[in-house]
Amino acid sequence: GKRLLSHPQVDRVILTGASETAALFASWRPELAINAETSGKNALVITPAADRDLAIADLVRSAFGHAGQKCSAASLAILVGSVGTSDRFRRQLADAVTSLAVGSPLDAATQVGPLVEPATGKLARGLTRLGEGETWLVKPRQLDDTERLWSPGVRDGVQPGSDFHRTEFFGPVLGIMTAPDLRTAIALQNATDYGLTAGIHSLD
Repeated sequence: GKRLLSHPQVDRVILTGASETAALFASWRPELAINAETSGKNALVITPAADRDLAIADLVRSAFGHAGQKCSAASLAILVGSVGTSDRFRRQLADAVTSLAVGSPLDAATQVGPLVEPATGKLARGLTRLGEGETWLVKPRQLDDTERLWSPGVRDGVQPGSDFHRTEFFGPVLGIMTAPDLRTAIALQNATDYGLTAGIHSLD
């Protein structure tokens, strides 16, 4: 790959992959034009005016479809105002997450399949270690000895500017942040270095 990308007859590279991969390619040949879609830290804002049942269904589908390993997966839920203090919302979210069927993609009942490779580095950290002020609403569990099958996890209390707020972990782990109002929620949504999708649930 390095020989190919460094060759003077290559004018441009189109990449879908990690930001680290794009940076690596650029380091091999700084003048090379790179068009990269490098996914992002994607958030779904849920306002007090949302249909909460629908918001939870969409959040869970986005966060844990494909085991969270798709570029557009929601990895943050930003709960606005009264949603952020609602125990009922959290109980309903936890129930939806823990009811997902995790298993082999060969089983038609499976809703969350295995990771593409064993969890290492950032993803292993995201699945096992909490940041300051965070708690597990749903703690992820490794389900087999391949290190590829994990139950989905939800961490609550993600702080602005924290590792989980700003880092893409690319796996079945969702973080919850709270905001007093919509303006603050959008500021939190936009405070990452990169993003691909953004969502909002509101009937207003």
